[in-house]
Amino acid sequence: MSLIEIEKHEIEEERHEPVRIRGLPFFPHFLLREVVVMCLIAGSLILMALLYPAGLLKPADPFDTPTPIYPEWYFLYVFGFLKFWTWNIGPIEAKVIGVTLPMVLWYGLLFMVPFIDRNPSSDIRKRKVAVALGIIAILGILYFTYFSIVHH
Repeated sequence: MSLIEIEKHEIEEERHEPVRIRGLPFFPHFLLREVVVMCLIAGSLILMALLYPAGLLKPADPFDTPTPIYPEWYFLYVFGFLKFWTWNIGPIEAKVIGVTLPMVLWYGLLFMVPFIDRNPSSDIRKRKVAVALGIIAILGILYFTYFSIVHH
């Protein structure tokens, strides 16, 4: 019985005052600040549209193909690698390799990063493998994007 009394006493002593979190409450302070920023951005966009309206171009012609044709910006590096790779490997044509190889390498690298770099630190100076892989991937993407624009 005395053991239960001691446990009850210890539990009662552990209660403390709630910790006050510093910062702004969501309503009305944070919400008002966000609404003001949204209004400023919308007003800036409307003002820019009024001062610099978009000019009308020639009507669309489905039988006229513009030259050169580029893919969307996020596929430019694949387009550049397609132009760079001109060698057939056995029965596989160069066009098939030029399209699939960069996508397989890129997404394969993204899939393998957690298995390659198992460093739990969030400090960028201690994650040399992840930083090196990221820099190599970005430099490759930038080079092949530049290559696709120059060699259209």
